Amino acid sequence: MMEKTSAAQLKGRARGAAICGIFGAVWMFDTVYFGAIANQAWLNAIAFLAGVFVAWPLSRLRSLRYLEYSPADRQRWATISRAYWANAAVEWLACIAAGIWLAHIRRYDLILPSTGVIIAAHFLPLAKIFRMPLYYWTGAAMALGILASLAVPAGHVRSIATCTVMGLSLWATTALILCQDKLSSR
Repeated sequence: MMEKTSAAQLKGRARGAAICGIFGAVWMFDTVYFGAIANQAWLNAIAFLAGVFVAWPLSRLRSLRYLEYSPADRQRWATISRAYWANAAVEWLACIAAGIWLAHIRRYDLILPSTGVIIAAHFLPLAKIFRMPLYYWTGAAMALGILASLAVPAGHVRSIATCTVMGLSLWATTALILCQDKLSSR
């Protein structure tokens, strides 16, 4: 017999999808700017897709607004919140430190890839914290894509590859979360 998904799990998954959708949009806009391919067609295409991948999880979250958290939901958050916020703090601090250090040694070409690898690594503890195996796949796809992008000589093409890998990985995660929830609700 399958365990019923709690309100907190449903809302948490929708929030995770929204966060992936928003940061996926940021990375995709970074693709056109850091890749020096900003033109009206690319901007319109990414704006449309960003709208889809942000509005979709936000509408899902809105549809769940009337669900009440149970005492068990509140207890679960109390047990995992420290790990979650610690993971988020380490991610942000590591990204800042890597950016500062790489700028200091004038390796500007490695700032985007290093940020991508740090964010990819951040998904691994999230998978355990939230019991979301999909996040292992997201982190692995990002890390492997970023490492592959390092085979491209430094420049606009590497920036396009790096940012696109990050953005598409996050948008794919958004879609998979929401599709899984749609299928499981049937």
